[in-house]
Amino acid sequence: MLRRTLEFFFPPAVATRAELEAFVRGEASYLAQKCVIGYCRVKTMQDYEKLLTEAAFRDGLEACRWEAYAGTLADTLILVEGLLRPAGEPARQQVADSLAAFYAPLLGDVPAHRTDWNDAIAAFDERFSRTRQEPPAHPRNVTDGTAKVIYRLAPIHPRLKGEDLEVVRGDLRLHAVAMHASMLKRFRREALLRELTA
Repeated sequence: MLRRTLEFFFPPAVATRAELEAFVRGEASYLAQKCVIGYCRVKTMQDYEKLLTEAAFRDGLEACRWEAYAGTLADTLILVEGLLRPAGEPARQQVADSLAAFYAPLLGDVPAHRTDWNDAIAAFDERFSRTRQEPPAHPRNVTDGTAKVIYRLAPIHPRLKGEDLEVVRGDLRLHAVAMHASMLKRFRREALLRELTA
């Protein structure tokens, strides 16, 4: 308990490749889980626990969480690349290539609603190859695609969703900004660049 309290007020530095992978996985998972479950809880209110006993709702929630994670993982890696991006070549290319290689392994096992992650990996590769050539994105601007996925797949009847895309988008943006602030505080940039270009 004391360790958790200390880590809350004094979060550990991220200075190695392993620590960076753990950070990316953890933050992307948290972002997906927080936004999907938070949205579903708000929409269902006191019926949320009751709905969890329904297989269709549980399956829909699980599928939405996994698809959201595929999105938040991509969003997080794009923010990391923009933050760590060196000024010159070939380091810039090496860092981007190293970070791109994180995506497929960090997706993990294929969930029950999928046969593979091939389309998600292809979509990430295409998106990342574009964003690495652009100016680093602001954290407010990287999660819009993921917001659309959550809005579309959340196991809530369409007539109850209304104009909630903006709600989901705002929630994701808020958490992405907080995550970026954590990166600025915890990342040891020079150490990470040495690891990623080794």
